[in-house]
Amino acid sequence: MPQPLHPERPAVNQNVPLPSRLTAAAIAAAVIVGLAAGGCGSSSSSSKSTGGTATTAVTKPQFLAKANAICTQGNKQTDAANAKLGKNPTQAQIAAVLKTATVPSIQAQIDGIRALGAPSGDQATVTNMLNLAQADLNKVKSNAALLTAGGASPFADFAKVAHPYGLKACAANA
Repeated sequence: MPQPLHPERPAVNQNVPLPSRLTAAAIAAAVIVGLAAGGCGSSSSSSKSTGGTATTAVTKPQFLAKANAICTQGNKQTDAANAKLGKNPTQAQIAAVLKTATVPSIQAQIDGIRALGAPSGDQATVTNMLNLAQADLNKVKSNAALLTAGGASPFADFAKVAHPYGLKACAANA
């Protein structure tokens, strides 16, 4: 199984102010977009490692089914964390959910999909998608307000490649 390209970094810069007028619903929507873009939540693997290079017999339909399931599970985890925020969460509560639930869930989704391997002939496409997802998540890690801002999804770069490929549960709202 390939190792992550980036070493662990702090999940969220808690000094970034978040808009105080956001409701839990707006936060939930932004986080769902992020989760959908990032991948899924499980890290089960059907790939084999030989000499540090992942090989797999996974077909594209199998890959898509497993990867979309990972995203769906991750979305459920994030939805549950968001539901606990209530109607008027404080900035500290929002930052805590981002740090302890949202960002780790998206990272687990990326890692889980990466662990699946790639369908034959699609290695470059899958690697590119996951690298885009990781780059998008790294932006969120350095500026958590991107998930709560009203503009474009911070996972739009990933979604532009992933959705046409068939990863529709990942970054579904991006």
